[in-house]
Amino acid sequence: MNVDYNAFFQLPHTKAEGDWMEERLSTLSAKETILLAAAQQRHPPETARDAINLLASLQDYSIIFPAHEDEDLGKCYLADAGITLPALVLAHTDMEALGVAYEDAHPGLFIGNSYVMYPTAPEQKPYNGTNLETLKDDGWSVMVKLSSSAKPEGVWLRLPDSNLVDDGAPDESEVALHELGVDTFSRCKLLDARCIFPEAGNLMEQYDDPVELIIDGNNLGFLLDEQAQGMQEYVTKLVAAMEYEDCRTLKDVIGCADGIRRYSFLMADRLSEYARSELKKAGAPEMLIEAGLFDMVGFARDSLEQNGYRLDRTGSVYIKPREQEQRQEQDMPSMQQM
Repeated sequence: MNVDYNAFFQLPHTKAEGDWMEERLSTLSAKETILLAAAQQRHPPETARDAINLLASLQDYSIIFPAHEDEDLGKCYLADAGITLPALVLAHTDMEALGVAYEDAHPGLFIGNSYVMYPTAPEQKPYNGTNLETLKDDGWSVMVKLSSSAKPEGVWLRLPDSNLVDDGAPDESEVALHELGVDTFSRCKLLDARCIFPEAGNLMEQYDDPVELIIDGNNLGFLLDEQAQGMQEYVTKLVAAMEYEDCRTLKDVIGCADGIRRYSFLMADRLSEYARSELKKAGAPEMLIEAGLFDMVGFARDSLEQNGYRLDRTGSVYIKPREQEQRQEQDMPSMQQM
């Protein structure tokens, strides 16, 4: 699938905007390339802001792959509705009409060998012309660039991809395999690899087998999606745990993400609340606490240090390993309130 990249750079843009677009376009996955081609046809960008908003909103589009015509959408209609019909009934079903009905319910565009569905909610415009530094391309765990004899220049694959483990609807991996002209990633060569966390180190030095890297990248992606069953400030805490454990490989990062409950945390912006809790435990009267007679922040810092906590390098969170008998518990009561 070809995207007219030049059209983006022909628009008047600042150097910062050009750099941002160049970086984002350079790592488009095979699936994202199709999504962008559809988005570009739907709303040809007229300004650099339009172009950046298209690139920053690709996650709002979804894909049905492969899909060449309305008959393919008819099959999707049945699958989405959970309808399983006997072969004899299917033989007498107007799949094209079903596909048209599906297309009416899910407006989109046939492009190449895919059907791209437009966003159902009003399209977001995350870039307002002044907030370029806040636009983060962070909806992935690991990106790998793979090549094949049919595609020596390679294509990007972004993880996680649920289809790799639950046999769901074709997504990133199926599109990448199609573009590479192979039926398995074991037949591909690894050209480049990146982890969302720099603590994972140089992935190219850690992996010779692209399949092993894809599996590990997918596992990390699912852990990030779960966020330890909704742990607050999960990513900040995970980064602190990676620093604490001096992570240097992707497997180290996965180990921290999988074992995040092995640590106790206190956010650095909640020192006063922590101090109040600890002072009450120590028997300090509420009247004295309310009177402001205690250096709350200083006491909290000394108390945390005495209890084995370490402040991470960003100054955002205090961390320590849980005691052995606590490792299967949830956060301590004093922490849960903060």
